Amino acid sequence: MDRIKTILAAVDFSTCSSDAFRQAARMAVWQNAALHALHVVNIPMYRPVPHPFVPFDLPTQEQLVHDAHRHWENFAPACEGGTKARFTVAIGNPRDEILRAVQALKPDLLVMGATSVLDRRRGIGAIAAACVRRAETKVLLVREERSGPFKDIAAFVDFSETSQDALAQAVRVAAQDGAALHVVHIYDNPWRGAPRTGVIAANMPDFDAQLQQSVERRLREFCEPLAHEMNALKARYHGFQHGEHAEGYGSGIAGFITRFGVDLAVLGVRSTWNARDFFMGSTAERVCRDADCSILTIRPVSKPQ
Repeated sequence: MDRIKTILAAVDFSTCSSDAFRQAARMAVWQNAALHALHVVNIPMYRPVPHPFVPFDLPTQEQLVHDAHRHWENFAPACEGGTKARFTVAIGNPRDEILRAVQALKPDLLVMGATSVLDRRRGIGAIAAACVRRAETKVLLVREERSGPFKDIAAFVDFSETSQDALAQAVRVAAQDGAALHVVHIYDNPWRGAPRTGVIAANMPDFDAQLQQSVERRLREFCEPLAHEMNALKARYHGFQHGEHAEGYGSGIAGFITRFGVDLAVLGVRSTWNARDFFMGSTAERVCRDADCSILTIRPVSKPQ
């Protein structure tokens, strides 16, 4: 498992951002990683014209940058380990500047709040969603009031190389925090909701139980390279059938998270996105929107040409 050496935390001084930064600072301490903090002064695309009866001028860029540094002077000491972070202010569109900072700094982990001051009522903010989709690094989205050690961690596995990396990261965090670890594969009903024939029902009455056992057996085989760590953590293996066990809890990944009280979900994301993602969102984005827990997303490792 590769050690995280550099962490970039995006901060907007909101409550959720404060909790995210606390997680970043906490992880930087036990990973012995360099910690960078970035605040983006959002400049609108148009210049508003002051109303003639407004008795003051609009703030300049210089004033906004000065205010950001002043906020940081109060913000950093309130977060344990925060004063060790290297603070930078950028000017522009927050999404673009965060992605630009990721490109330039090449951090091993980007940490940010799941929502900003503008979209607290949403499951996931627009900037957070864009970073999950486009940032070329691991992304940890932290929910508000989730700044302490994690207690229940779930690694969602689809048996790909990326989910092997996700599993390794989940093991690392679970070991550090002393958290319970769940290894989960979400699978579909083979009949996709269609009724079973009488022959199948008569000859395979225990089919569902056998299928679940088969999935969990494959999970154990998949985790074999980390068998020592898994045994030490007393990891639990779950074959979770989409849409069947999640009634009342949602479905799929979000359903498992709710049912088992998971506070950190670790999952792989694709390196590219398609038109379907544009309209519906990627799996990771839907999980971030629907699941009330922090999310750590792992991108595929880029292979040299």
